Amino acid sequence: MEKAKWTLPQVVFLALLAFLFGAVFMGAGVLYALLEAALTPFGFSPFANEILFGLWVMAAPVAGMLIPKMGSAVLGEVFAALAEMLYGSYFGASVLISGFIQGMGTEVGFMATGYRRYDTLPLFYGAIGTTVFSFIYEFFKYGYATYGFWMVMALFVVRFASVCFFGIFLTKQIVTLFHKAQGLSVSH
Repeated sequence: MEKAKWTLPQVVFLALLAFLFGAVFMGAGVLYALLEAALTPFGFSPFANEILFGLWVMAAPVAGMLIPKMGSAVLGEVFAALAEMLYGSYFGASVLISGFIQGMGTEVGFMATGYRRYDTLPLFYGAIGTTVFSFIYEFFKYGYATYGFWMVMALFVVRFASVCFFGIFLTKQIVTLFHKAQGLSVSH
């Protein structure tokens, strides 16, 4: 079980990722406010969250791919949410609950492959898990039940597309660049 133990460099790297993604999440909060304001006159303000949702979940797949350990996706997302909160996010401490749910969704992707694969497949499974888990949570948190069926489906589809773009495509680009910078070969 030595492989399951965390090393000090991995812990420090996870903390660095959390610090960086906390800043990304803060930036996403600003983008969210601007996009929501732009969409409100057209009656599409709920889509602001869904369009940008993938930005808020990137810490989990990046941490899971770069630190291939059980729990790294959850820890990466929760610690990034903590960093966002400490930076002064106007979402407050609720980001910790969201971070845990989002991280668990991504962790399911790695779990589904037995923590043996670190490529597109667990990222895709993680995108499904993150979308489903977070959407169920926010369905109740934001009162999506007040919307019609097609509106709820549209919100879900846009969220899934955003999570796929940021959590699969952009994550793979980040991981590839990181490995190239480290001089490692990358297989996807």
